[in-house]
Amino acid sequence: MRDLFAKIQDIKLENALYVVATPIGNLSDITLRALQILNKADFVICEDTRISMRLLKAYEIKDKKLLTYNDHSDEKMRDKIFHFLSQGHSLALITDAGTPLISDPGFKLINFLRARNQKIIPIPGASSLTTALCAAGIACDNFLFLGFLPTSKIQKEKLLKSLPKNFTFVFFESANRVIETLELLEKNRRVCVARELTKIHEEIISDKIENLLHFFEKQQDKLRGEFVIIVEKVDKNEKDFSDENLKTEIRNAISRGESIKDLSQNLSEIYVVNKKTIYQLALQLAL
Repeated sequence: MRDLFAKIQDIKLENALYVVATPIGNLSDITLRALQILNKADFVICEDTRISMRLLKAYEIKDKKLLTYNDHSDEKMRDKIFHFLSQGHSLALITDAGTPLISDPGFKLINFLRARNQKIIPIPGASSLTTALCAAGIACDNFLFLGFLPTSKIQKEKLLKSLPKNFTFVFFESANRVIETLELLEKNRRVCVARELTKIHEEIISDKIENLLHFFEKQQDKLRGEFVIIVEKVDKNEKDFSDENLKTEIRNAISRGESIKDLSQNLSEIYVVNKKTIYQLALQLAL
């Protein structure tokens, strides 16, 4: 292992921006390739230099030139990064934890550099999204990732109701809104809540919503940090057309003047129901 690490340290980096995934909690989850990039890059672009310095110090990466890039960075900062690349330097972009650009700043920077023909090299690694999915025991053959939900309860509820039921969906949530969000989810869905991933107090719980609500209401001390929440898709064989939400959607569509044919097509893509079944139900509700 020591010989392998010595070998990768000798590799010369390209004139490029390396997008480097870092651990989400446990520092041992960093890859050898990520360490090589961080050790050799001329500049490391951080979301928060204080947090990034702890990671660099842990692996004895010293005297590294750091640049700050976060949600508040403007085109002036992007120009500065482009200037360093145009001079032939190698730069590494990291976030506070996990894979950059997954609900983290960086999209505008990558887009800006690509438009100027700069090379972007991804260095894969830890992500709380995939970490939670692989241990949840919830169907994830097709899923939607929503990032952080809206903070407004009304907007959040509207978004959740609009989601197709034939997809598992995954989102991040802050601790102080976990209970509110669980209460907005449909009670017949199976849910996984993951917290403190890769850390000492890691907890991954898959259960019915009412059981999860009871668990966190009784143990408020566990409502800390950021959560990954996974909501399982509805099984194709479930007769979801009896859902009151679907009936409400049909009534609303009819009141808007939408044709029964069109609403049947649209709602069949959201609810796991054949469009002919929705068509028949809409005919009944239209009387």
